[in-house]
Amino acid sequence: MSNVLVKSITLVLLFVLLTGCDSSPDPADMMAKATDSNLKRVSKMYSIFMKNNGWRGPKNLEQLKTFIDKQNEDQLLMMGIDPSNLDSIFIGEHDDQPLKIRWNLKSSMLGSAIPIVFEATPSEGEDYQVGFTGNTVRTVDSQEYQQLWEGKMDRASKSNLNRR
Repeated sequence: MSNVLVKSITLVLLFVLLTGCDSSPDPADMMAKATDSNLKRVSKMYSIFMKNNGWRGPKNLEQLKTFIDKQNEDQLLMMGIDPSNLDSIFIGEHDDQPLKIRWNLKSSMLGSAIPIVFEATPSEGEDYQVGFTGNTVRTVDSQEYQQLWEGKMDRASKSNLNRR
């Protein structure tokens, strides 16, 4: 090997050692990004409720709030949830309207993502944001929104049809 190549490799290795090569993401940053809106926060908490309750969703708003209230305060804060003001996460940021939530849904550990949390009004032109189990959010048009809200596009369980 030439001296230039050896020096170049040495400099690159020295740079990597000095700057570190820790590429693992910070869990707090990952959680903050995954829950950077109320729609995402409510979808996440609904999904956690399902996981902890035999893959059945909460029956109503009070049951979900009670569940959230029992969670670790530090974890809630990491998600952007103020434990002293739970009502605030159930309001859409862009329209100040209550989020629409489908209650008492059933799923399974390996089930398809189910639409659970919906914006009340369109946020991007004529499109709506919809939160699914599995921490997914999609932007949909009004026709798909209505089908999702009515459970017509659920794949996980036919028993979810028209459940609200």
